[in-house]
Amino acid sequence: MTELDAVDATATRGFFVDMIVRDIDVNGAILDLIDNAVDAALSQASGESLAGYVVEVTIDASQFSIQDNCGGIDIDVARKYAFRFGRAPEFQPESRIGQFGIGMKRAVFRLGNRFLVESVTESERFTIDVDVSEWRQEEGEWEFPMRIDTDHEAPYGTFVKVTELRSNVSEQFQRTRFVDDLRTEIKDRYTQAIVRGLEIIVNQQPVEFRIHRLLSGFGIIPEHVTETLYSNGDAVTMTALVGIAPPRRPASESGWYIYCNGRLVVKADRTSATGWGTAPPGDRELPAWHNQYLRFRGYVFLESNNPAALPWSTTKTEIDKSSPVYLKALGYMQSMIRRYATFTNELSLERTHAEEADDSDEIAPTNIQDAINKASAVTLAQIPEGKFKVPERATQSIPKRPPGPRTSSIQFNVLTSEIDELKRALRLRSNKQVGETAFVRLYEEEIG
Repeated sequence: MTELDAVDATATRGFFVDMIVRDIDVNGAILDLIDNAVDAALSQASGESLAGYVVEVTIDASQFSIQDNCGGIDIDVARKYAFRFGRAPEFQPESRIGQFGIGMKRAVFRLGNRFLVESVTESERFTIDVDVSEWRQEEGEWEFPMRIDTDHEAPYGTFVKVTELRSNVSEQFQRTRFVDDLRTEIKDRYTQAIVRGLEIIVNQQPVEFRIHRLLSGFGIIPEHVTETLYSNGDAVTMTALVGIAPPRRPASESGWYIYCNGRLVVKADRTSATGWGTAPPGDRELPAWHNQYLRFRGYVFLESNNPAALPWSTTKTEIDKSSPVYLKALGYMQSMIRRYATFTNELSLERTHAEEADDSDEIAPTNIQDAINKASAVTLAQIPEGKFKVPERATQSIPKRPPGPRTSSIQFNVLTSEIDELKRALRLRSNKQVGETAFVRLYEEEIG
């Protein structure tokens, strides 16, 4: 006789908390919280502009806080969905960045042992205050206590504060460069939102945006293409801009940049993950990145109304390389690497030809290099759609000197007083005339 029974497969709170924070660093946790604020601003904005929305981050050795004025969280959403671990199937908010339903909880657990969340909307206000050390030891339903306040005259938005910081977090917050490095990462990750007017402030200092530029003009045309890809029926728009970076940019900025719904996921990648040193099926191998491609810049923007269709990880710092959307995008990126490699090979041949011609007293035109020297640095927004193009390499050289007897110069130094004496004696006006007259007389005397 068979008897049906069951075993307890419930995860302990302590185990769960420790596991979900293992794969995210401190910066990633902070960025997750900023993601939520950016998402809220995007959902509140009526158009393209995000002007007026502010996200303020404050960091010191004892606590972390983030506050925004981006509309707040409805009590019903907070009660049923916002604090659940994972997104409920029936909950489909208008989100551009968040998709997994784990960011805020994982972030506060990663940073410290006590957190407070306060939210104010047009009609509601609530506060959640949790001692994580106590909560992780409790049993029963996984719930956080919520206090609902009738007084909701505070500015609309969300305030998150984490105290009793983990020791390694507090240590990082005390490092001199931590805030500067975080500000730089925020500038990279959220440039598109900041350009649209969103203000992000870290320790009372606004974060600036980064402007990407490519060379254009004098026969140089950057790549600008748009293509629609699909993931399980969801449309993903891929916009790619690729070209030559302006001079004097550091090597660390070379490579591919991949954005998902405006959020930078991959920065300056020069590995096989973005096609370098790989080979598409049935095709020849692509070159690995090296200094020949120092000025390569490729920007890929993936946009979808369904964030789950985009190929990003839960930490939004890595690409899901198995994603059908990314595999299609990767195919394009590989083809672009090959075309850029062809251009740099032609540039290298042009330089070699010029050096060889110089040794042969000839001049080899440097069409490509001249165009690079003369082209202007334009922003990505200024680049019209088109395919990557550079001038063709010239293959013929021209004589460096006109036909006829070759001439050479003679230089030597003598006393100025003696030159002046000869000028007066021969009634000459320049040193050159003195030298030429002396040479002619010597030549006539010795050679005839």
